[in-house]
Amino acid sequence: MVYPVMSRRAGGLSIGVNLNLGQECNWACVYCEVEGLVRGAPGPVDLARLEHELDAVLTEASSGRWSTGTTGEGPRAEIKDISIAGDGEPTLSPQFDGAVDICARLRQQHGLEGSARLVVITNGSRLHVPEVEAGVRRLGEAGGSLWFKLDGGTPAAREEVNAVAIPDERVEANLVLATAACETWVQCMVLSIDGQGPTEYELDRRVRLLERACEAGARPAGVVIYGLARPSQQPGAHRLSPLAGDRLKAIAARFEGLHLPLQVVE
Repeated sequence: MVYPVMSRRAGGLSIGVNLNLGQECNWACVYCEVEGLVRGAPGPVDLARLEHELDAVLTEASSGRWSTGTTGEGPRAEIKDISIAGDGEPTLSPQFDGAVDICARLRQQHGLEGSARLVVITNGSRLHVPEVEAGVRRLGEAGGSLWFKLDGGTPAAREEVNAVAIPDERVEANLVLATAACETWVQCMVLSIDGQGPTEYELDRRVRLLERACEAGARPAGVVIYGLARPSQQPGAHRLSPLAGDRLKAIAARFEGLHLPLQVVE
């Protein structure tokens, strides 16, 4: 349920919290690296076990259990974040808000508030559900951050990448809810499918969607453009390939008109 991982997103050691022990998700993203992904909702998790495991892993990590070297040698790896993500959409868990509370409390108890971020990585599809919104508000109270996926500028583009044609209006409304509750970064996956990267039209629609969300009251902390790095475990994996770094930077430049901080993660 709790695991250490060297994360490119975190820029180092991330302590992951997995609430989807059966690899359940309500999306099926073409780039997903979870083997055996299942469409559906997860069962309950044992919060007492989660607290015990997280406490133990944070203790080990703080004592220098993991290094920055790939062979176990190298300088001690400092904890960059505690990340609720795992093998599916975390907000599907009936214990999502309880898990956020445990992570926030243990982060404080281990003296990590000033050095390790508290992060939830979400597809953003359930921010309008009251118990999910409560968990996100707890995240905000703890000074945590939400990473909100936006992998397409139209329902058709999201259908192709995420296997769900969520309407623009729902994405925009949920982004407003998210940013009202806590710091929220919009993360945009860009990749090549069958040798074709995102079209100019699709990228323009993605920018325009964010513009409309901001006009409706959303206040994102910034936008992260990131590319394919790990092999997909989904049936269409053979269709995918990463975009070159200069192409990622050119795509990021299209979002400059939003006047939001921009990051590019290759």
